[in-house]
Amino acid sequence: MIKKYLKNLCVSIIVCIFASSALADFEGQTIQIYTRFHAFVGNPTWLLVIRDLDSDQNLPYMFDIVRGDNFWVIFVPSRNYLISASRLQISSYQSRTNTFKNIRVNDFCNLESNGRIIKGESLYITIDGELRPNRDAYNCNVSSYPSTNFSIAKPSLNER
Repeated sequence: MIKKYLKNLCVSIIVCIFASSALADFEGQTIQIYTRFHAFVGNPTWLLVIRDLDSDQNLPYMFDIVRGDNFWVIFVPSRNYLISASRLQISSYQSRTNTFKNIRVNDFCNLESNGRIIKGESLYITIDGELRPNRDAYNCNVSSYPSTNFSIAKPSLNER
């Protein structure tokens, strides 16, 4: 268990280092999502829609959950945003009736802002347990922290 945690911590540090060098002028927030599902039913897909208030754009993110341990990073390009949708859809095949069944969980992990503007905060979300339509089977922990921008300044040759 500790080895997995250390491995995921190293991966997240590497992602942040590469992301910060690739996005040298990025001045926004991040949403980090880490899942530790013991089991899940069918083919779950998670839609997360971020409303960027500074540029007046909707940013959709779709995550296919194919294994228990996942780590995703969302770069929100503004300081002010809303989470306008967080929907989980679980598709499964019913062999007895030879049909597909789709179950939707709206406001997955209670992430939707419902009009509350998130100002200058980044989020760290941890989800663990069994991913099932029953909300009691999984736990969502959401932490927010003030974001220090990922701005990286290159020193000029005149400064020493």
